[in-house]
Amino acid sequence: MVTRPGDTLVLFLLIGVIFYLIWKKLLDLYPTTKEPDEEIEGEVPDLLRQHGYEVVGEKERILFDIGYGGRQYASRLFIDYFARREDAWYIVIVARSRKPVRESGAGLRDFFLPYYLLYRPDAILYVDREQGTIKEIEFDIPDVSFQKNKHVLFYLAPVLLILFAAVFILL
Repeated sequence: MVTRPGDTLVLFLLIGVIFYLIWKKLLDLYPTTKEPDEEIEGEVPDLLRQHGYEVVGEKERILFDIGYGGRQYASRLFIDYFARREDAWYIVIVARSRKPVRESGAGLRDFFLPYYLLYRPDAILYVDREQGTIKEIEFDIPDVSFQKNKHVLFYLAPVLLILFAAVFILL
């Protein structure tokens, strides 16, 4: 096979672009959070710090749409704070008197599961500011999902095949 002077350069550029896209995909699978510029103040963050948590974010509103029966409905979830302790990440929900939590399996599921499924934290912290308590909610859910995210090897295999083909062609 005849190679032209620019073939090798184009081949390495293509391989570089493929590696870049794979790297970007891997970074999306493991998001990082920014450190807060200034310490978050308030009664709840102080309570969390007393219990050994570090508050790293606050007040997040997640907007989403729900399609049902051919109609679209707007909805939202509110997260009060994000915290961490050692290598564990937590979503913090502050108790509100107008929206009490039923302490039963179904009540806890209905209230906290959407938050867990949205972020997949290590646990959810439910803070009762009046009583000064923090309750940790953990979910143990088996992996029964449809595999929408492909494994890293799915992206790496074509790159390796192209790389081997390129080496074979150049030799």
